Amino acid sequence: MGDFMAGIILPRRTSKRASTNLNIVEIKDYITLENELKKYIKDRKALIKIKEAYLFAEKMHSEQKRKNGDPYIYHPLSTAYYLAQLQMGPKTIKAGLLHDVVEDTPVKIEEIEEKFGKEIASLVESVTKVSYFAEENREQIKSEYLRKLYISMAKDIRVIIIKIADRLHNMLTIENLPEEKQRVVAKETLTIYAAIAHRIGMKNAKSKLEDMAFKVLNPNDFTDIENLIEKGRESREVNIAKTIDDISFFLRKEKHIKIIDIFGREKTIYSIYRKMNVNGKQFEELHDLVAIRIIAKSTDDCYKILGYLHQKYLPLSGRFKDYIATPKNNVYQSLHTTLSNNKGMFFEVQIRTQQMDDVAEAGAAAHWRYKEGEVVDIAKRQKQIDEQIDIFSRILDLTDQINEEENSKEKELENQLQKDVFGSMIYVLTPTQNVITLPYGATVLDFAYRIHTEIGEKTTGAKIDGIFSPINTVLESGQVVEIKTSSKQQPTHEWLKIATTSNAKNRIRKYLGNKLKEDNSFDEDRKELARKTENLINSYINQKEIKWKRKSQSEILEAVKKAGYANLEEFLISVGKGEISIVEATDKFFINHNFSKDEEALRSIKSKTINDRSLKNDIVIDGITNIKTSIASCCLPIPYEDVIGYVAKSGNGIKVHLKECYNLYATEETKRLVQVQWNSAVAENSLYTTKLKYFATDRPNLLYDISRALSNLKATTINVKLGVDDKSLLVNGELTIKVKSSAQLNQIILTIKSIANIIDCERSVKSIK
Repeated sequence: MGDFMAGIILPRRTSKRASTNLNIVEIKDYITLENELKKYIKDRKALIKIKEAYLFAEKMHSEQKRKNGDPYIYHPLSTAYYLAQLQMGPKTIKAGLLHDVVEDTPVKIEEIEEKFGKEIASLVESVTKVSYFAEENREQIKSEYLRKLYISMAKDIRVIIIKIADRLHNMLTIENLPEEKQRVVAKETLTIYAAIAHRIGMKNAKSKLEDMAFKVLNPNDFTDIENLIEKGRESREVNIAKTIDDISFFLRKEKHIKIIDIFGREKTIYSIYRKMNVNGKQFEELHDLVAIRIIAKSTDDCYKILGYLHQKYLPLSGRFKDYIATPKNNVYQSLHTTLSNNKGMFFEVQIRTQQMDDVAEAGAAAHWRYKEGEVVDIAKRQKQIDEQIDIFSRILDLTDQINEEENSKEKELENQLQKDVFGSMIYVLTPTQNVITLPYGATVLDFAYRIHTEIGEKTTGAKIDGIFSPINTVLESGQVVEIKTSSKQQPTHEWLKIATTSNAKNRIRKYLGNKLKEDNSFDEDRKELARKTENLINSYINQKEIKWKRKSQSEILEAVKKAGYANLEEFLISVGKGEISIVEATDKFFINHNFSKDEEALRSIKSKTINDRSLKNDIVIDGITNIKTSIASCCLPIPYEDVIGYVAKSGNGIKVHLKECYNLYATEETKRLVQVQWNSAVAENSLYTTKLKYFATDRPNLLYDISRALSNLKATTINVKLGVDDKSLLVNGELTIKVKSSAQLNQIILTIKSIANIIDCERSVKSIK
């Protein structure tokens, strides 16, 4: 696939300095590798030993071919070539040449140890995959492999450096794979290997992996951005070259600052794509496609140069970053500023020392650069790197925590590491200026647990830049955080909602589990523990006011059995021991998240028994109160609406209608009508049935909101009819309710009309109006 770094603008004035830009090409002969090795390894015996490893690998792989028919040895040769460009030591180069021998040939690890020594054998064994990534069990194998890889890199960082070199060549030759397999490998490259390279500071390798993976996963966007870069490159190069000349003359001649180098470097295609998507900008709006890098002789000179450039050019507000005082990933150091010249051209400047530049490009690999005659203590070197990069102890810590969980899965480790170690990071300072690395979105509580478990358990809050803040405050890069503790403080289940890191959550769960065990003596009856746990769950449900969502007992039992528990008691004991939190147990097993409040409202209405009272004496006819009367069901009048009586032919007394009732006048027997009026002495103490019709656009909880409104207005709901048009999602519903008067009914209609999604609400009666 070639090298997908966007074009590099060569420095106008260069001095001799090591190149940190990896040349990702396939090499097919040992001479090319040897020439690269001779640039930094002068020990003839060491070079001979490396060639011995090459010859052994060539012999073992002699019968193997790559997917395109090339000799397999091209792959380990190219892997070793990239390691040589990073100036890795002879043992790492030999491990790179041998890294596939154990996996792909009959050679055993014991033979590697016998021929090349224990250290190289250990590296080869750690790099070796568990097995091929077969499609049918890919996730299981990947999780096992990544677990081994993470633990191995925590013990020796060279393991992942070799794997990154290995993956660089795999991506270079990825077109030899089937298209679907290309996408799978490219996705792994982006989410795992590029993320790890970023986290350990290997910026150059990370950028290469990102661009190569991006081209496979999103070829159209890749090509579009590549064309946009190429389109304006010529004018951009002229402008930047002129700016480099101006800066060089200004610093060297006018300010007499000696600089080692000054040059321009273009942003990668993937970084431009990410900038456009994250910030929602068009390509034309990006002003920092090229960064001018100045290599200074000392840290003091870095700050002097920054000051001089801010005098000469206009600095953009909010675009200055001091990564020297607060290193990114605890490794990357540089001063960043964005400037504008008198012609309105924007450009970014990065200022750093030679050592900073080497580390910025090679990251952890820079710590393993070969030095002639140096005797390396692996554990000591690893500790030095860990003190800066701050990930190895965290990997081992997470692994230990996972091992403590009886029902843990390999996939959980992968997910936790991706989020807590290899995801987006912030860099927070302690009062003593130590840098603590945390995942984006971390809180004060996460910070406290990151310092020490005992501090986390006693945390009451923190002073952030001198201002007291609670434990749930989300932290930002560059803040100085001082944790405040109390001996009376202790973790609660609510803390599990505040903590975002796996480390903090695991520590909190462990504390809560141990606390529950202490509270329940060892000889306590199992049934008592289960009972107490169920009470805790019920209390939590009542506290959160979600009782209406609670599943039936049979549904709860079915859920716990599906999860592998013999019965509800066994499950409750498990919760009581802290194996599952109260919050998680309630959420997964006791609550029905799909339960509709509308269903609850309808069920409540249908469960009510309404006892109709006699309407006798509600109506006065010519002052007589004891004549048999009844309310007409067609219009259901209520006090104190205008009504009229109709003498029924059946002899069943008088039917009382609304004066505008359609049925009353459809008979054309007006001679049977009699004047009636309400008997307030009786009506004021009675409830009257009436009907409303409403129209609305459908939404969840609509019926629940109507029912709640009726309840608040002290109206009794007897029945609900509801129909929804599947195409228009329009609701056509009818409510049968009992009210005291027309004033109350008018208030109900107005309230229902004010409910969200209600289009209209009116009396359900056919009138002559």
